[in-house]
Amino acid sequence: MTGRSAARIRRATPLLDMKFFCLCMSPAIDATVSLPRAPQGTGEVFKNVEEVENVGGKAVNVARWLALRGATVACGGLLGVENDGPFVRELASYGAEDRFVRVAGATRRNEMVVWPGGSMKLNRAAFPALERGFDAAPALARADEPADETDAEGNLKVAILSGSLPPAVPADFYADAVTRLKRRGWFVALDASGEPLVRGVEAGPDLVKPNAEECAPLVGFIPKTPEDFARATRLLREKAAHAVVSDGGSGAWFDGDFVAAPNVDVVDTTAAGDTLLAEYCWRVFAAGGFDAARPALRDAAEWAVAAGSAACTMPGGAPPPAALVARLRERLAETGAHEDGAGDAGAARCAENLEKL
Repeated sequence: MTGRSAARIRRATPLLDMKFFCLCMSPAIDATVSLPRAPQGTGEVFKNVEEVENVGGKAVNVARWLALRGATVACGGLLGVENDGPFVRELASYGAEDRFVRVAGATRRNEMVVWPGGSMKLNRAAFPALERGFDAAPALARADEPADETDAEGNLKVAILSGSLPPAVPADFYADAVTRLKRRGWFVALDASGEPLVRGVEAGPDLVKPNAEECAPLVGFIPKTPEDFARATRLLREKAAHAVVSDGGSGAWFDGDFVAAPNVDVVDTTAAGDTLLAEYCWRVFAAGGFDAARPALRDAAEWAVAAGSAACTMPGGAPPPAALVARLRERLAETGAHEDGAGDAGAARCAENLEKL
């Protein structure tokens, strides 16, 4: 296991009446390199820097957190055969089932370079050697494999499609996945960007999770004020039943209701949004789904923001301690961080919290 202490891994009792499938088409080995100070110019050399590695990719991060919360979860997509060992070990250590389809080559490595007061992210394209028009359908087909003997036909099924697509995979892949999975009875959440997100939203996912910038091609503008976020949410929900919109360092909007983020010492934002989405889905469906009472949905949203905020304190996308998430959730409850509709909790509030959810 990489990038965190095994002592903190305590899985809750599995929720046997529902299962999650997390689809990760662009996994990565996420590395965080810590510099003692900001770079000063071209050609500067830093010696003996600290580095932390953790396997990731957005849907891998989602699956890991769901498994920690006690969910029955499988993670699939594409995985390079040359370096799949760390992913196999990581998923097994959390009790998440490996349903990845292996492809030739290696899974990419991304870097987050951080220093006091700043950071930069280097993301590589996934599987650049694959030929254009690559048939990724086998990765999606593995969603319907039974988890185990307790996996009854009537169990709730939640699919989370998260992350970018490799250049070789057609941009309409998520749209096709949404259509196919919903036809087979899955609740489908989509967290992507660019053209794959736009096409995927047109297919009508049950939940969509863009950040403010990713809203632009979907609704025609980047929301900045509470009124903007309320309008963006309404437009998003014309295509998707539910919308979670990240508001940068301020917090997030859940079907139009805002939850402000607590102050944290940001180390690495790599898995913050993924942890937020995982916690929200787990809490909502543990409470009975989106038909649950309004207080239960508010509670789920506050837990989600607490989890995403806690994830910002960890290097390399490693999961945060559950105790930290609980403390941040208590802080949110004490400060009344939840706003109904488009209240006055805009981007200025908690502006120094998270760099990006």
